[in-house]
Amino acid sequence: MERLQRLGTLVALLTLFVVIVSLYGGFQTAIAQPIALVLGIAIAGLMVTVFLRVALSAERKQTTWVHLVTGRNSRYFFAVLLILWMAVMAFLASQDLPANKVGAPALVGLFAGFFIFMGFIWSVIGE
Repeated sequence: MERLQRLGTLVALLTLFVVIVSLYGGFQTAIAQPIALVLGIAIAGLMVTVFLRVALSAERKQTTWVHLVTGRNSRYFFAVLLILWMAVMAFLASQDLPANKVGAPALVGLFAGFFIFMGFIWSVIGE
């Protein structure tokens, strides 16, 4: 049994080494452009903050933003958000930036668009 544990540890360490070596090129590109790196980290932190606030909102009483999202006129709110999202994504696409500069904002836009579309559908059908 001890031999299997050592073999498992060895396989795990070798896998970790392979992952670190394969990610080195990506991190080297990210470190070469510090503005994109800092922006990506900031956007990821903002997403985690928003997800945390959403996850913890069920424990509290109804807050202002929950009332805004679930109110009778929320479809107009989501329609405005949808139009703003389309404008921002169109602006981002029109910039002709390389993939390593537009990747993080495009990924965040993808996630934001999914939640905006789901909110819009929920607010229209939920009546």
